[in-house]
Amino acid sequence: MPIEVVLPKVDMDMEAGVIATWKVAEGAFVRTGDVLFEMETDKSMMEVESPGTGIIRGLVGITGEPIPVGTPVAWIDSEDASDPAPASARPAHDIPEVVSATNAPAANAAAVSSADATSDSASSASLRATPSARRIARLRDVDLAAVTGSGPRGRIQAGDVEAFAGAGAPVDTAAAETGELVPFNSIRRLIAQRLSESARNAPHFYLTAQVEMTALRDAMQRPGPPLIESSGMKLSITLLLAHIAGRVLANHPRVNASVEGDAVRLHRHVNIGIAMDRDGDLFVPVLRNVDARTLADLAREFARLRQAVQSGTIMPSDLRGGTFTISNLGMYGVDAFTAIINPPESAILAIGQSVDTPVGRDGQVVLRPMATLSLSSDHRVIDGIVAARFMADLRRAIEHPEGML
Repeated sequence: MPIEVVLPKVDMDMEAGVIATWKVAEGAFVRTGDVLFEMETDKSMMEVESPGTGIIRGLVGITGEPIPVGTPVAWIDSEDASDPAPASARPAHDIPEVVSATNAPAANAAAVSSADATSDSASSASLRATPSARRIARLRDVDLAAVTGSGPRGRIQAGDVEAFAGAGAPVDTAAAETGELVPFNSIRRLIAQRLSESARNAPHFYLTAQVEMTALRDAMQRPGPPLIESSGMKLSITLLLAHIAGRVLANHPRVNASVEGDAVRLHRHVNIGIAMDRDGDLFVPVLRNVDARTLADLAREFARLRQAVQSGTIMPSDLRGGTFTISNLGMYGVDAFTAIINPPESAILAIGQSVDTPVGRDGQVVLRPMATLSLSSDHRVIDGIVAARFMADLRRAIEHPEGML
């Protein structure tokens, strides 16, 4: 009896998703757990695995349009579960044609491309690999089965494919002469769409402040083993700043706000998104209720979110509901930068590296660790004086965090 493959609901608030890439072709043989397709949600990409073993039938075309959760997108003919013959070996009448009602040429091209790229789907689709690793493997003509994964449970990362390709995989000489054309993956397209929308629609303005980091440097040494053991990670400047910013934001509702049409949502709690990177893609998992949680509790949650991002298991629910964002590039030697607001939030804080800098203290010139903090604000919600008061309070809290840490 055929097994129905539906667009899954991976989050309580999720109503629809977009099929970004099919990893199998019509008529392909799949096994339980093989990756069938990549699905775009509100802020993330998810790999959807096969619920059974058999032959793929009735695969829907890629239109770029949202599909309601629970909608059938393919069927698995379990009666053919013992027949691993590729699609090319099956009778033509046995493989129904897949045509998108809204974009027939694109759907047909996608089906042909998918068939070419996944003729060995029975083996490659079952490998654990990140979407970016699969994309690079296709571009570099690398057999994923020959690559050793360095990620969790042997998951193949983009760097593993790059290293394998650089060690002797075939190189396209024409591409080497003209440069490599790397198409946007679905996550990058989503990032481009959201940030372009923010840059166009939100009138950004920027405030910067030099903040002394002595107290935070000292705090990094003070918590001791119990906190580290309970959280499973070491403290970081990013985490300490998020903890302090959460307390300060509670007193600045306009900075902890979101735009909703022609209105402003003043949030009851502070949910801080922390910008993170995985294989060159940007993720912003959210620390919730930062204004009311202990540092140890935040450290545990931060460790969980970071591990989920790196392992590719981050859930859409972990990426939603942010009211403010922090982006720290100081660990890469960046002195200062300005960031684009993460919509629909009204502000984002950019953090540069701490540098020992000559400053005046009590009539003396002394060296102090100073960092540049830059606040990007949406002028539709936040006026200059409101942003300035927030930055002044934030600086005081960072330089004198007694009682917060």
